[in-house]
Amino acid sequence: MPQTLSIIIIEPDTSSRGAINSIVAPYADKITILGSADTLNEGLPLIQSTHPVVVILAVNNLEQGIKDIQSISNVSPHSSIFVATTEKNPDWILGLMRAGSHEYLLKPLDSNELLGALQKAGRLYIEKTPQAAQPAHGKVISVYNPVGGMGTTTIAVNLAAALAKQSDKVALVDLNFFSGDAAIFLDLSPKYTLSSLTTNVSRLDDNFLMSVMARHSSGVYLLSEPVEVDETVGITPEQIQRILAFLKRVFSYVIIDTGGTLHGTNQMTFENSDRVVFNTVLSLPALKNAKRYLVAMGKNGIAQHKVTLVVNRYLSRSDIKIEDAEKVLGHKVFMAIPNEYADVNDSINKGQPLVNLYPRSPVTKAIMKISESFQS
Repeated sequence: MPQTLSIIIIEPDTSSRGAINSIVAPYADKITILGSADTLNEGLPLIQSTHPVVVILAVNNLEQGIKDIQSISNVSPHSSIFVATTEKNPDWILGLMRAGSHEYLLKPLDSNELLGALQKAGRLYIEKTPQAAQPAHGKVISVYNPVGGMGTTTIAVNLAAALAKQSDKVALVDLNFFSGDAAIFLDLSPKYTLSSLTTNVSRLDDNFLMSVMARHSSGVYLLSEPVEVDETVGITPEQIQRILAFLKRVFSYVIIDTGGTLHGTNQMTFENSDRVVFNTVLSLPALKNAKRYLVAMGKNGIAQHKVTLVVNRYLSRSDIKIEDAEKVLGHKVFMAIPNEYADVNDSINKGQPLVNLYPRSPVTKAIMKISESFQS
């Protein structure tokens, strides 16, 4: 573990070099700037001879930036490369990260972001401002039923849209790897998906995270499921845990649409969730399956008080009553969402959450009450 952190700066702009010097100057006992250069050609011999912990590389052209990163990696493979640029284009972020950049910093450089990146690279303790040391802690709410066809995505999408009416920082994450369709419900065709993050999770930061999320007109930011089923095979619980940690820092609410077994990524997701909305319908097969999974969740450490039980597609004239369901499941039903098939189907076909399209719908009123329970 290094006691000091060495830096070389490749930056033609003197004011930007001066800004970096000013940011690190108070930490001269821990951070040493070995030198700087206007171009990589000038700075490469110094990098090769000193092997700095960090190289801060200004990038003004994507193609040249990729070449420069590769050149640095060839002569000093253990150096961490920080890209500094004014470009916010997601193609730049992914391209430079894939080339080998460890951090993607926007100019003018933010002192807390640079110090945080240096702390990670050098494993140093750097005292930050109280604001940076105490990031916002968003709420994670998972919406779950192990099988499809229960309306899980409908609830997740509309719950996210309902919360977006109160906050401009709401994320919707589709973790239903094999039958996810949140993007279809919002009529979005995201260029980047969850696998864009998991394949670069070691380089994940707030800027990279936001660059791969698509924003819907409702205000919801979507992180969609991988396009190809094969892309889901290598996704690990540890990757999901790290992504959720970043999401909680950036967003006030993170709504997760999920299904399938309780193991692996789902178990990790529920452990990191503040609440789990378990939805079912009033049919004997559905209730039997719900009972099995609610019991299993308890055995796997998901406390009952974290679970919000919701009955979807509720018909008041159903042979099975809410009270019957509660007895079978051993759990109180928090909300019964009415069966309004035509409205829900219309909202899906139009790519608009029902809470926005039909604000007076009984379904909207039920969803809004659920969302209000998470705002305290």
